[in-house]
Amino acid sequence: MNAQTMAEMDQVYEVDGQAMSKDGYEAALRERLKKLHSQFASQRDEWVKHRCNTGVEERWKVARTMYLGGETSKSNDALSNVLKNGPNSRRMAAQEASRSRVVINIVRPKIDQAVARICEILLPVDDKNWGIKPTPVPDMVSAMVGNTAETIDDQDQLTGRTADQEAQMVMKQAKTKAVAMEREIDDVMTECGYNGEQRKLIEEGVMLGTGLMLGPFPKNAPKRSWVAQPDGCMTLKIDPEVKPASMWVSVWSVWFDPACGNDHQRGQGFYHQRFATRKELRALIGIPGYDENSIREVLRTKPTRTRVSGGRVERTACEEDAYEMWVYYGQVEPDDMSMLSEAAGDPLDNVSDGMIVMIGDSIIGAMESCIPDGSLPIDRWVWRSSDDSPYGYGLADEMINQQSVVNAAWRQVMDDAKHSIGGQFVIKKKLIEPQDGSYEAYPNKIWLASAELEDVTKAMHSFEFKNHSAELLSIAAAAMQFADQETSMPQMMGGDKGNAPETVGGMVMLYNSSNVVLRMRVKLYDDNLTRPHIRRHFDYQMATNPNQEIKGDMDIDARGSTALLEKDIQNQATLNLANVTNNPRYAAFLDPKEELKLILKAFKANPEDIMLTDEKIEQNLQNAQSAPPPDPRIQSAQLMLQGKEMDIADRKEQRQVDVALAQGESQIKSAQIQYTTERERAESVQKQTESQIDRELAIAGMQQDGILTREELQSKERLQAIDLDVKTQLFSAEAAIKARQGSGI
Repeated sequence: MNAQTMAEMDQVYEVDGQAMSKDGYEAALRERLKKLHSQFASQRDEWVKHRCNTGVEERWKVARTMYLGGETSKSNDALSNVLKNGPNSRRMAAQEASRSRVVINIVRPKIDQAVARICEILLPVDDKNWGIKPTPVPDMVSAMVGNTAETIDDQDQLTGRTADQEAQMVMKQAKTKAVAMEREIDDVMTECGYNGEQRKLIEEGVMLGTGLMLGPFPKNAPKRSWVAQPDGCMTLKIDPEVKPASMWVSVWSVWFDPACGNDHQRGQGFYHQRFATRKELRALIGIPGYDENSIREVLRTKPTRTRVSGGRVERTACEEDAYEMWVYYGQVEPDDMSMLSEAAGDPLDNVSDGMIVMIGDSIIGAMESCIPDGSLPIDRWVWRSSDDSPYGYGLADEMINQQSVVNAAWRQVMDDAKHSIGGQFVIKKKLIEPQDGSYEAYPNKIWLASAELEDVTKAMHSFEFKNHSAELLSIAAAAMQFADQETSMPQMMGGDKGNAPETVGGMVMLYNSSNVVLRMRVKLYDDNLTRPHIRRHFDYQMATNPNQEIKGDMDIDARGSTALLEKDIQNQATLNLANVTNNPRYAAFLDPKEELKLILKAFKANPEDIMLTDEKIEQNLQNAQSAPPPDPRIQSAQLMLQGKEMDIADRKEQRQVDVALAQGESQIKSAQIQYTTERERAESVQKQTESQIDRELAIAGMQQDGILTREELQSKERLQAIDLDVKTQLFSAEAAIKARQGSGI
């Protein structure tokens, strides 16, 4: 045993006024750590149980189900109905099962419209919904008054500038620093995908009533670069770097202090739940603030899940190989934080705001808060605030009653259609029977009637029931109108014009009126989320960034409510701005560069893409000032020459136009002549054809007439020959008779 070991054994430790050896001190420390772990675990369980008992989680489940178009009834409705009305009979159960269960989802379109519209307002593609600007009247500038006295610097030397000149220089520097700070924060927001995180927040905020944004928090953002080697190969170089970031967190994974009321910043802190794999836990070993021994102990256990059942918090086994990681942000007693951080190898003294990392009931890490002002690193936006809870009410909560009415009415329509489309039959079985033995009706079915039945209608008759679909649909339509009124989200926001006026002015007025409530909620987004969140990023940069060129007296400009709501009006005014700014009287009061930026934005163009850098613009201005002014006579002659050249060019173009017109007219006339010739030729052919047809018809007629005449002559000749023959025979007979009688001829 060496001298150092002997000295450590002889060292006396004092805990709570009691002296003890090193072994006793370590045992006391382990016992205290164990109690501290149990303390935070108990606090977390109480907060988890409290939120479950408030019923807000049931509201979220119902809202999510309504958005997806499912049934919104609770699981214990059937039990409540049995307790109130007694058990259902088998017949009642069968009737209930045969009823329609269709759903008309009027919640999802409303939520999608609200999310899309708010995102369009808050997240324009050509601008940000926030900015950094110098304070309107910094203290150092407000103290400078007068134009005559020269100011004195820190070395009691005259600067050669008046107070106003000094103030203008200070304001210019403050503006330059504000632009640099805004660019620095914007780079951070771009890397963490801040706009995409905001879209997730808005979607959940509209649906469930609450949207949360966590940040800033340190995030490992290593720089990647490829370095050329002497042999010509490239090697990937990764330099570790930590940057602030923000991210959306679901309300399902955040538990606030139950004593905070409706303002989460009033509470002691909050717990954020996420899941970490074994690989992610192993990666935490060696990072300052994490206890390696605690992490190893956790990896030896199986993952569990925390749930509330029967008013108690339980730990249940799970099949997924991922651990529940609970991160606590908020107030920590200085002694507790000191002990935790010392056990983790990163001693901290007198820390009241920190971050505790737990896996199950074991604390594996403790770190100091990175927020300089001690506020909780999370911001909250609610669709409709609650009086006693940090969790608000969403758009689905406002529509639950009217959604139920629409579903009930539509289901009645389906049931009514089922009973009214097909008739009800009354049959006398002894007089009429189905051929197939089944009394089910279907097309082309054969029924057998008895021999003594003379009138079939007396044995079988159908009855039709009245259809009430029109009345039931009117109930559904009224419920949809009530939903518009209750949510202040008319169908016009979704593109339905309805009975809106046809004039452009009337449409604009009506559309602006429909956006009044939405504008109010956008302003609340600016006040409750954008301004405090960007303020914390600003404080983080002021506290940690070594660049002094971005630091100064600045304010946060949350402009989401004006980013797009008045953008169309601003664009129209900006395009007409040149008519005013061209006046020489106003040249001394305007900045041409900023005016050009506004005009380019009105044309949906990014000024940074086409404008020169400030250095290049300054150089061009200096070149323009250093160049000698041109001779007015030369300018006049050049203008006259340009005018004549333009006149000659115009005449030349006019001649070309005249020639083209003449050629076009000539082509048109030729086409007309050709058309007339073709038409006359066609008419001549048609007339010749008609004459030929008439001639052939006449010949055919004449030929027909000649055939009829010859047949008539031959008939007459045959009749005459027969008559002559008869007369000859009569004469011969008479002559013979007279000859026999001797009377002579």
